[in-house]
Amino acid sequence: MKIQRNKYLLLNYIFVVCLLILFLNDHFFKYEFANFLTGKLSDVVGIIILPLLLSYIFPRLTIYSIWIGALLFLFWKSGYSEGAINWYNQYALIPVTRVVDYSDLLALLFLPIPYFIIQRANNLHRIKISYLHPTFILIPSLFVLMATSPPPSFSYTVSRGNLQCSKCHITVNYSQEEIVDKLKNNNIIFDTIFPMSERMLERYPGFRNNNIHFYKINKLVIDRDTLRDLDFAMRSINSHRTKFYFNGMQVNENISTPELMRKARKYYRKIVFRELKTSLKK
Repeated sequence: MKIQRNKYLLLNYIFVVCLLILFLNDHFFKYEFANFLTGKLSDVVGIIILPLLLSYIFPRLTIYSIWIGALLFLFWKSGYSEGAINWYNQYALIPVTRVVDYSDLLALLFLPIPYFIIQRANNLHRIKISYLHPTFILIPSLFVLMATSPPPSFSYTVSRGNLQCSKCHITVNYSQEEIVDKLKNNNIIFDTIFPMSERMLERYPGFRNNNIHFYKINKLVIDRDTLRDLDFAMRSINSHRTKFYFNGMQVNENISTPELMRKARKYYRKIVFRELKTSLKK
């Protein structure tokens, strides 16, 4: 006998709000407000969404969906998933990655929420959404969940400093070698230059054509500011065009709140790129 899917596993405000939070957090909040909350928020809403989605797609597995969701989450957050991720990324249109952090497992404490919804989905009238077809929620859910891990660019846009400047980049009409030479002629010298690791290139074979290198400046004086431990990366677009990333640096001032971090990021991004652009034009 065919088991009917319960559309209210997806068509409820808890699922939709969690899906919206997951999308916004992964693509906006993590970059603008990098802190403990944004680091864990996606895991929390993800562990609520996953069992509900499994129950809808595979109705025969509904009674096991909580356990299956927990096991999938444990596997994904462990080092054992590395091989599967590497294999998937060789063929995937949307490559994925993730950072192993076992404190993320605290999200499992929120599993009672999807369990409650699964058990009472038909009776939770206040949270039901009756005017939509479940397909309008299902398709976006699959895309959002696939894109929940850091994008491949995360592997070359992370700084070791306490100020992170994700998505801070300019495109210039020079090769990486020309950029290094021009900056050197204007007394901006990279203290460290090294290529992307072979391990990362095996994970993302497409990066081999991008000639990605990492650059570090220990000390850079701009006007009255002395900047320290600046992290950069460069990715070749073609032989005469390069995307130049400012990934972050070490700062001494207080950036302990999202507002202070945002102001510091805006200020330092402005003065660093202004200095680089001016030096490249000389």
